[in-house]
Amino acid sequence: MEETFSRPAMYAPNAPSIASGFSKSLYRSDEVVADYFKVLKWCFIPILGLTAVWLFEIYVLQSPRRFVPNPAEFASRVFGFSHFLVGLMFMISSRKMRRPQGWVWFMGLLGIGILISVVFYNFGGQANPILVIFYFLYFMVHGFRDVVFFYKPRTRDLELERTRSLILCLIQVCLLLGLMYVLVPAYFFYRSLKPKTYWPELQNQIDALMPYLRAVLSWSWLLAPICIVVMSRQLRKFPGGLGAFYKDNKPILLVLFYSVLIILLSPLIGAWIYNLLILSHFVGWYFYFSRRLGTIPKQSSRDDGLWKWFRGSTAGFQLLHLGAAAAIFIIILINYFFLPDRSIIGTLFSANAFYYWTVIHVTISFAPRG
Repeated sequence: MEETFSRPAMYAPNAPSIASGFSKSLYRSDEVVADYFKVLKWCFIPILGLTAVWLFEIYVLQSPRRFVPNPAEFASRVFGFSHFLVGLMFMISSRKMRRPQGWVWFMGLLGIGILISVVFYNFGGQANPILVIFYFLYFMVHGFRDVVFFYKPRTRDLELERTRSLILCLIQVCLLLGLMYVLVPAYFFYRSLKPKTYWPELQNQIDALMPYLRAVLSWSWLLAPICIVVMSRQLRKFPGGLGAFYKDNKPILLVLFYSVLIILLSPLIGAWIYNLLILSHFVGWYFYFSRRLGTIPKQSSRDDGLWKWFRGSTAGFQLLHLGAAAAIFIIILINYFFLPDRSIIGTLFSANAFYYWTVIHVTISFAPRG
């Protein structure tokens, strides 16, 4: 989600390959991969806990209606709604929203997000496998973008940082194209081995999207050579060329590689791995923002006002974020035990609704930072 602080911490890198400029990175180069694995570890902890509940419901309670229908999905939903809420609160109260341009971007992107959601709904939503593939790829645009934002090296050399950002952006485009050309054919090959029958209306919706899917697959390959050509030109501008770029950006490149590797393991491990990656974005943002707030020389206190404490201190932010997650968990729990299946609360916080909230969140996040 949109970041609202303009001044990250200053760290001196261990062995910088680029001597010009002083480091502005929030993470040292030897901390990046370790932090990424810490994020994954804290994603597995709630998933494993909810898996125990899931197994208890299946084998002990033997109830056809389960509180935890999918442990990975449930965890990503609870922490995702918390992430959406806190991110939106921070965005709306940021300095840039005091200017008309901020609200123009917000309202414009909100409208686009709602429009995408309407199209998603009209073509079958989460029941349409083609839309689910593009939903995940759309989220990974957001996920890759924020991972790079969290971990990429930064210096005071503006020209160098523009070149670095463009190269990393092109790498993300190439990775997304590669994933699309692996996931889409893999899905259809799987379906050819295990055909699935859809109800007539949904089948018509799937058939209506097939020409567009084939067009995307047919023409998007042109982006790859364009990206490679532009990237090679930008690498020549980078001090030291390809070797220096790799050395200077190796940690973030490894994080991107590990993320892609996890996705490619999904045919072997299962589709729940996509929920893990979505959850890792929420957990990663939580750790990143906690660290960033920790660099503030003077932490806000409760005496400064509750909102200033939430926004200006690590302890306040963590309490707000985890408190929101706990509140959402309790709301889902109350809905499960005391409200009818199709209550308004149940609908708003359901697994199906999460797709639409995610699409809107991702779309809003494309507003310019700063």
